[in-house]
Amino acid sequence: MRFINEPIFDLTYDDVFMAPSHSELTSRMEVDLSSHDGSGTTIPLVVANMTAIAGRRMAETMARRGGLVVIPQDIPIPVVAEVIASVKSRHTFFETPITLTLK
Repeated sequence: MRFINEPIFDLTYDDVFMAPSHSELTSRMEVDLSSHDGSGTTIPLVVANMTAIAGRRMAETMARRGGLVVIPQDIPIPVVAEVIASVKSRHTFFETPITLTLK
């Protein structure tokens, strides 16, 4: 997002108007939402920013399927940072990898 004027205070949704930028696409139908490995969906999925829904497990699952999770704004920043780091560190394909050890 690009600001026309630099804000002098924190902004909320009510304070911001997002204007569309120029695009080479002539139609919304030209957008390609497929993932590079074919594991995701081509339907844009966004999880509601509700505390009971948008947690770590949902974020991991949605990240694997190509969706987005909006973390609720009432979650403390350190917890949000921990969730983001956790989701980014997970494997993109295996949910529960099986490991074997030699005896």
